Amino acid sequence: MLEVLDQEKGLALADALTEAGERIAAGESVSGPAADRYRAAAAEFSDRYAGTYLGKRELRALVDNPRLQVYEDPKAFLTCNHDAFTALCDPDRDQARDGGRGTPDHSRCQPACANISRTDSQITALRAEIVRIDDAVEAGLNPYPIAAREQQRRAHLTDIIRRHDAQRPGAADPEEPR
Repeated sequence: MLEVLDQEKGLALADALTEAGERIAAGESVSGPAADRYRAAAAEFSDRYAGTYLGKRELRALVDNPRLQVYEDPKAFLTCNHDAFTALCDPDRDQARDGGRGTPDHSRCQPACANISRTDSQITALRAEIVRIDDAVEAGLNPYPIAAREQQRRAHLTDIIRRHDAQRPGAADPEEPR
């Protein structure tokens, strides 16, 4: 059973890295503390595995390669370039053991984590989320506590977009999302 799960994890990693390589090749920007690791993982995967048959041995090597641990999190609008030693989502990372969690815990994702990168595609999704928040505020159907929390969330998401736009090549004056 674990062998099947490892194969599925390997196939998911291969899909994520293939898409990452294609988006980067098409000119998509990447920002965040782990942006260089994201680009390096996509390049390494492309150089080593692209266009080849991924059998059990290759999938195992992919899963075991610590440089290729890339996990998309569409709900958080980010990619985790998982490094067990720096992952803030692992509450036991400081305890002595063999490398910490093998995968990120998306329910415990921390905005200050060094493993985060964001792509233009994720920023586009963030912009759509801000439009959704603005539309909900305009409709005025949410009670005050929920509306206030959504406005705080909007401010946080806008800040993420500004930081991403500032890190883009040739970025001079990032525009207001909407």
